[in-house]
Amino acid sequence: MRNITIKDIAQQAGVGVATVDRVLNRRAPVRQETEAKVIAAATGLGYRFPQGQPPASQPVRAGQTVKMGFILLPKDYSFYQQFCQQLMQQAAPWHHDDSPPEFYFHAINAIEATAARIRELATRVDVIGLVALDNALIRHAVEEVTRQGVKVFALLSDLSPCGHAGYIGLDNRKAGRTAAWAVERLQRKSGKIGIIIGDNQFLCQETCEISFRSYLRERLVGHQILEPVKSYENIAGGYLATTQLLQQHQDLSVIYAPCGGVEGVINAIEEHGRREAITLISHGPFDNSDLALINGTVELIVAHRLTELSAAVIAAFRQSVLEKNSGFINHTCPFELLTAENC
Repeated sequence: MRNITIKDIAQQAGVGVATVDRVLNRRAPVRQETEAKVIAAATGLGYRFPQGQPPASQPVRAGQTVKMGFILLPKDYSFYQQFCQQLMQQAAPWHHDDSPPEFYFHAINAIEATAARIRELATRVDVIGLVALDNALIRHAVEEVTRQGVKVFALLSDLSPCGHAGYIGLDNRKAGRTAAWAVERLQRKSGKIGIIIGDNQFLCQETCEISFRSYLRERLVGHQILEPVKSYENIAGGYLATTQLLQQHQDLSVIYAPCGGVEGVINAIEEHGRREAITLISHGPFDNSDLALINGTVELIVAHRLTELSAAVIAAFRQSVLEKNSGFINHTCPFELLTAENC
C-alpha cells in the first residue's frame, strides 16, 4: 500500500490541504465538523498517525458532546474486549465525565433482546454503534429509532438498507480473497478446506466466505471446500465447530476462520494433535494471537487495526450528529496481515 499524503486526505474530506495540516499537526483550531471530516477521511484511507492514533482532540465544550451507545457481541471473546477498550479511549474527548458511552453486549443469536436494546438505548443517546446479524427484527428496530432522529451505525458487519447512518469496517470481499490468496500459496498438498463463520446472517462473514470461494474457484485450486460450520462468535462454539470438522474429515488440510471464537478453534486443533496438519487462517486480533502465530498453530491473521477502526467510528459519530445532512457514511478501514515474523 502506498503512503497516504495530506493531498489524498484533503480530496477525500473535501477540504483544503492547509486545513488537513492544521488538524493533523494541531497548528490552529478548526470547526469540530471539519476536524471530524478530516480524521474520518484519514482513518478511512489508512493513514498512519505519528502517535499511532489521531491527534488529541480539543477539550469538550458545550454543544460539542455526543451521547454514544454501543451494542456489541459478548466480551468473552477477546476481540470485543479490545474493541470496547479502544472505543472508550477514542470517545473520551467527546463526552462529559458524568455521561460516558453506554456499552451493552448480546449473544449473536439474541435477536429479540438486541432489537429491544436498540429501542431502549435510543431513548438516551444520539447515536448507536451496532454489531448484529442482518435480521428483519433488528432492521425494523433500527428503522424505528432512525425515524425518531437517532443515528445507528453498523460496525464490522453491514445491514441491508434500513435507514442506518453508515457502515464502518473492513472491505470483506478483499479480506476473503486475501485469505484465499494465502491458501493458494501456503497449501500445496491436496485436502479439504473448512470454513467457520459466526452465523449465516452475519453479512461480513458471508461476504468473506463467498469471496474466499470465488478466488479459489477462479484459480482452479484442487481442494474441496466444505460447507461452513458455525462458531456463534464465541470460544465454545469455535471449539465445537472445529472438533466437528476434524472428526468428520480426516483429510482436512485448511481452516479459514473469519469468525469470533478463534481461541476455541486453536484449542481444538491443539487438543487433537493436528497443528502440523492444518493450515489455519483467521481474523483478529485476539488474546495471545502472537503466540499462536509463533508456535505455528495459526499461519496468518487478517487483523483489524482496532485503534484506527475505533477512531473512524467516533469521527463518524461526531460527523453524523454535529453536521446536518451528512448522508450515509461508509468508512472502509484497512487491515493488516500478521505472520510469525511480524506479529
